[in-house]
Amino acid sequence: MEGMLMERIAKKIEIAANVAIIIVALAVVLFFVKSYMTNRADAHARISTGTKFALKDGNWQGSRKNVVLALSTTCHFCTESAGFYRELVQECQKQHAYTVAVLPQAVNEATSYLKNEGVTVDEVRQGSFPDLQISGTPTVLLLDNSGMIKSVWFGKLSADKEKEVLAKLGS
Repeated sequence: MEGMLMERIAKKIEIAANVAIIIVALAVVLFFVKSYMTNRADAHARISTGTKFALKDGNWQGSRKNVVLALSTTCHFCTESAGFYRELVQECQKQHAYTVAVLPQAVNEATSYLKNEGVTVDEVRQGSFPDLQISGTPTVLLLDNSGMIKSVWFGKLSADKEKEVLAKLGS
């Protein structure tokens, strides 16, 4: 009799432990999902059109249009998009738009990376993406001559988005 009682108690403890594990696991999953979704929303809300780009000593007055490429030497999407960036820089030259590449790496490393990819910009700067409110690479920004962000494109762009960037630059 006593053995059966102990067995029942052990079974109830096991069930209670399993339920507790499931509840904790669900709470952890919900926490991470909420955190991920909040960070994703915040990331794209940080830098937006109509705000001033936070690059220190950015000299935007020399050109009516300015293009900023936020890249990283470790970003495979940046490398995969190099062909578009070459085309974009050529269009910038035609439109007399100033081009700046901002990378988290040292300027000499960034310059070497861009040279290897055949992307020749007017200026290469090292920048802290969190300080610049840039959430990831690649990011393309179109600024006016006061440093105000007119357009933003995130990530590896589709052919249609690439055409959109070129059209905005030309307008």
